[in-house]
Amino acid sequence: MRLARNLGYLLIGGGCLAAWLALAGAWVPPLDALASFLPVFGMAILLGLPLAWRQGRWMIAAALLGLVPVALRVVPELIRDVPMARSGTAQVRVLTHNVWQRDDSPADTAQAILDARPDIVTLQEVDGSFRPMLAALRQHFAHGTACPPGCDLAIFSRWPITNSDYFLKDRAGRKFGPPMLWARIAGPDQRPFTVMTLHYPRPTSRDQALRRRAVAQALARIDRGPLIVAGDMNLTPWAAAMNAQDRALAPLARMTRALPSWPRAVPFLPIDQLYAGPDWGLVAASQLPATGSDHRPLLVTLARR
Repeated sequence: MRLARNLGYLLIGGGCLAAWLALAGAWVPPLDALASFLPVFGMAILLGLPLAWRQGRWMIAAALLGLVPVALRVVPELIRDVPMARSGTAQVRVLTHNVWQRDDSPADTAQAILDARPDIVTLQEVDGSFRPMLAALRQHFAHGTACPPGCDLAIFSRWPITNSDYFLKDRAGRKFGPPMLWARIAGPDQRPFTVMTLHYPRPTSRDQALRRRAVAQALARIDRGPLIVAGDMNLTPWAAAMNAQDRALAPLARMTRALPSWPRAVPFLPIDQLYAGPDWGLVAASQLPATGSDHRPLLVTLARR
């Protein structure tokens, strides 16, 4: 009995401390990485409560106090409005997947991508064991991008790619902004749109904050109405950094709502995301079965609004 009670104390106390430290990440950026695990901290508190509830109201109060930061960050994401598509409009199926540099079965991963029957594929970490599979995907998709040395990204499309690059360009053709692979695609309704993919560093790296700021500044210079941005952002919706990015990328809307993609075995961290401009509405978003990567692929179906 004492062991169970002590375990309850540990779960509640540890969960409360970690949750409040994670909430402080809005003001102390190094702590924001803890926010990714807020649902885990909430579960720890709830598991500890039955073990320690006999200790009276103070333990219940402590548990409720620890659940406050969890609710403040997680609930808004679960009830967040996502722009929905009208019925009857042409649809675009976008698959995004970090195929992992150490993919342990790249051929199976490539087959899983094809089996999902996407119209557009955005891939990250293609510079590892998956690289030989790029040629295989080109046999099934009529159009694909080229990427310079050092680039770990790829885009494939059923429809013609009329332009692409690793950097955005102004009207004079001058490149600007951080590296982001993009493709201008002539859609099935003959209305062109742009797809981009990117891969952020880990949230504990200062480089991620710099990259997020640079991406937002670069995208503000282009037409974001028909834009789609997908990739491994190494951010969860409960992080203050993700909330800041959502505001900075407006009018793009994040179409992936609390959709976990990592780790492969039991995904509980929603770190892969897809944003779309106001020309698009969401039809459906789903996590696909595991591949040889450490991420799960996501399939997001959009339609013109």
